[in-house]
Amino acid sequence: MKVAVFGCGYVGLVTGACLSALGHQVECVDVDPRKVETINRGETPIFEPGLEAMLKENLAAGRFRATLDAQGALEGARLSMIAVGTPDRDGHIDLSFVEGVARTIGAHLRTAPDDHTVVVKSTVVPGTTLGLVARTLEAASGRVAGEDFGVAMNPEFLREGFAVQDFMEPDRIVLGHLGVQAGQALEALYAGFACPKLHVNPTEAEFIKYASNALLATCISFANELYTLCEATPGADGRKVLEILHMDRRLTPVHQGEAVRPGLLSYLFGGVGYGGSCLPKDLNAITAMARERGLPAPLLDQVVAVNRRRPAAIVDRLARELGGLQGRTVALLGLAFKPGTDDWRHSPSQPLVDALLAQGATVRAWDPLVDAGAVAAWGGRVALHRTSAVLAGAHAAVLATAWPELTAWPWADLVGTMATPVVLDGRNALEHVAWPGSVRYVPVGRGPALASREHHVHG
Repeated sequence: MKVAVFGCGYVGLVTGACLSALGHQVECVDVDPRKVETINRGETPIFEPGLEAMLKENLAAGRFRATLDAQGALEGARLSMIAVGTPDRDGHIDLSFVEGVARTIGAHLRTAPDDHTVVVKSTVVPGTTLGLVARTLEAASGRVAGEDFGVAMNPEFLREGFAVQDFMEPDRIVLGHLGVQAGQALEALYAGFACPKLHVNPTEAEFIKYASNALLATCISFANELYTLCEATPGADGRKVLEILHMDRRLTPVHQGEAVRPGLLSYLFGGVGYGGSCLPKDLNAITAMARERGLPAPLLDQVVAVNRRRPAAIVDRLARELGGLQGRTVALLGLAFKPGTDDWRHSPSQPLVDALLAQGATVRAWDPLVDAGAVAAWGGRVALHRTSAVLAGAHAAVLATAWPELTAWPWADLVGTMATPVVLDGRNALEHVAWPGSVRYVPVGRGPALASREHHVHG
């Protein structure tokens, strides 16, 4: 079928490219001419493994194109998808882009055939699809949602760095629709997949997305709160505590004599906090929704609070190790919120830099993918490096993103170029490095006595 996808951002572009790979005719609509031109050249404006090759293949096959022409993309389309951003504005979700696209689609629906279905792919707070979106579509079209055209909410569960794989190999597809027509359109869209296709109403679909991200964020904040307690307790090793916790058969079931480690356990380790384009804004949105409805959400409020405190606690710990940060040079290793992506939206690296600068440190940053423009917000006070030379003359290094490249660095040689060899490992990614005896290696989640002996253990 022909599909019009509104938004050439992360979700829209991955969704459009993957749908075209399934054989659908896809036109992705955006308002940015440079982005459209880039995509139509077969280049991706975002870093995502496998996406560029898929894009080039389907552009060449004529199944995919990006366009500025919304009406042209909608002409003949059986299904349109709203996949635009829902950014965080002062702790609340901004639905203005969603509303604008709904108005555009609604105007088309005035004369479109009755078999058209509008699908919300953007992450929106529960009640948005049947509320704001449906009302806007009806007002612009003069027609009735669920009767004259289909309305649906189809959440995405794409992990950055694995988005193409996650789309093409889904564990479940949630089809939240109003009316039979929309359900049939979604079934046809995803006919090539054998995974469970779960029919719910649009509001339930919206809740499912938020429940997923809220659980992941809760796991991370739980682990970080435990790490904070362990860091204040001599001899405690939070990572060891959690690794043994993971062995509980309720967390790691045994199947046919083999332990099966669920992917969720990767979120049950501490570090510098969660970040990215989803968890921070989605937790803000769901807690703001609770406040607006006069409902308490104490658990989720504290999940957010724990995450906000973590970067400052890391910097305070570094200050204690160095006897203060005024005039010290710190190499921050990693800007992206996780390895395998160039996305640093809401990354913990940002509050880490802010806290370092606030305490008088000079900051150098290293990242293999994040664009140099990312450090512009600090007005030239942060230099971006691409090599291990970032360590030369530094009084400390703070690992913020567990890039695999860092484990391959010749650390025994590199620490010799540092002014003082202090390495604070915010992800415990360098635990197995054979550190020279002169190095103060400071992992997170470990109490003072154990942390102070690290260089003897590894030396």
